[in-house]
Amino acid sequence: MKTLKPLFFAFAIVMFLTSALQSRIINVSVSSNFFSPANINNAVVGDTIKWNWVSGFHTTTCDGQTFTSRPAGAAPWNSTISSSNPTFSYVIQIAGTYNYICEPHAPSMAGIITATLSSVSQINEIATGFHLSQNFPNPFNPATKIRFSIPEASEVTLKIFDANGRELAELVNERLNSAAYEAEWNAGDFSTGVYYYRLSVIGTSDNYTETKKMLLIK
Repeated sequence: MKTLKPLFFAFAIVMFLTSALQSRIINVSVSSNFFSPANINNAVVGDTIKWNWVSGFHTTTCDGQTFTSRPAGAAPWNSTISSSNPTFSYVIQIAGTYNYICEPHAPSMAGIITATLSSVSQINEIATGFHLSQNFPNPFNPATKIRFSIPEASEVTLKIFDANGRELAELVNERLNSAAYEAEWNAGDFSTGVYYYRLSVIGTSDNYTETKKMLLIK
């Protein structure tokens, strides 16, 4: 059993590094009477929200008082943001909507964070390069799966568009490690027609964008 310990610790380290690569730090500037950005709608569980002081005396507060709310089970926070305490970080652990305020300037100075569970999962394939596969099944009703691979840690977005180019959904918007992945889109609320999905990748050494067409038949 002793020989298994090095393997266990090596596995734990790999999992920790993978998790760190997939999470992001989302910065919020705090100045005058506003947070910037005030609305964060692309956070995922595991991301860190970091408030950064620019000017004035403020707080970032989400502790159940008036004008604040958070998902059930999420930890509250209340921190001063000032020249003497210029940053505060909060790790999103639970999906949902967080409404927070600056106490001295509420309710006009407020922010919203919308966090979701990542819709992408890693699959057992070797990533030899940037690649976006045709969705399957295709045609589909109502759900379809989209696979892609990236050869290096990258910032990745995967979006769905209608035939007029209007964005309908954002399946992925996060930093991912080198691997092959699979995301699912459920088009239960949409009508029969042609749709498009676009993968955009900003890598360490290269960028990649590709768009493919799919058909929903109900």
